[in-house]
Amino acid sequence: MPDVVAKVAALQTMSSYELQELWFELYGHDVSTSRKEYLIPRLAYRIQELAYGGLSEAAQKILREKLDDSVQDPAPKKSQLNIPVVGTRITREYKGVEHQVTVTREGFEYQGQTHGSLSKIAKAITGTHISGPAFFGLTEKKSQTKGKSRKSKPKK
Repeated sequence: MPDVVAKVAALQTMSSYELQELWFELYGHDVSTSRKEYLIPRLAYRIQELAYGGLSEAAQKILREKLDDSVQDPAPKKSQLNIPVVGTRITREYKGVEHQVTVTREGFEYQGQTHGSLSKIAKAITGTHISGPAFFGLTEKKSQTKGKSRKSKPKK
């Protein structure tokens, strides 16, 4: 056991090159990164795995089931990734009036009613079709130069 602890502790002092060499030694193939943040925890796990054994059959079975579940469940939509956590209050002032929206499990509550999207609420407030996340300031602003074309010099 002290040998394993010493090997794991030594990872912190190794260069990226040395970590990559150790990776090849322990895994039998090259690694495509030299980032210590990636290499050290995986090498530490591998050192311990070789010394003490890998995951039990029961643990492997649980991981396989979780993997099967994640493959069957579709990935969340991009729009779902930017939704604030339940209970968050979003405030926006528009034409001198403050509007508050609360994120709920069912959607978004505004003036006592639950709406499925922020865009519906933004339309109710502004009267026009508008991106709800953009209206409430939940999206990143695109750079000023993106999408603008530069004028080319005339050919001679």
